[in-house]
Amino acid sequence: MSTPPNDPHPGQDLPPRDNAGAQQPSVGQNPTDGQPAPYGYQNAQPSGYSYPGNMSQVSVTEKGPAPKEVERAFWLIIAAGVLNFLASILSVMTTPVSGAGAGVATALVLVFATVLTGVYILLAIFIRKGHNWARITATVLAALSVLSYLFGLLSASMLEGNEMLQGQELMTPGPLETVLTIIVTLLGVAGVVMTFLKPARPYFQKQIVPGQF
Repeated sequence: MSTPPNDPHPGQDLPPRDNAGAQQPSVGQNPTDGQPAPYGYQNAQPSGYSYPGNMSQVSVTEKGPAPKEVERAFWLIIAAGVLNFLASILSVMTTPVSGAGAGVATALVLVFATVLTGVYILLAIFIRKGHNWARITATVLAALSVLSYLFGLLSASMLEGNEMLQGQELMTPGPLETVLTIIVTLLGVAGVVMTFLKPARPYFQKQIVPGQF
């Protein structure tokens, strides 16, 4: 049997060919000139190869369920907002206001009370979700509430001792309003303190895990 003229080396296996007819380099063969590759040579890895050991990229994970301290802080702040709104309504109903601007003053007090109650509720919601900025904002507002109450007590004591104001009727909050104000302040402070307890602190930190390119 005659050897086909196109086979220069009878009986020798040829490297596979690609779709264009070009021979592909075999394992251990230099792809540039077809000569045997030096010891330790490896074919180049295909592009887009990902290395499992790469830890330079990170991704943020979703937070798990809120700790019980955060849940308690949520309800304490909600209660403070509701009681603050009730205290404002009670103040409007019990404080006698006369004159042409009485209606405007009453409306402004109610609008301010509504907005403040909305702030309480929003802060409570975002604290429940673990946003640290909401916890910081609630801390600042609680501190301002305490300072405002203390300043009010100091101002009232100074006005009562002023001889120039003797015989004049001073507009001071009633006992129920005072009690509600104290309760609102204590609830807000207690809610903020709950968020800084040890079991709740990790919930307000960014949780990240190592990722890959």
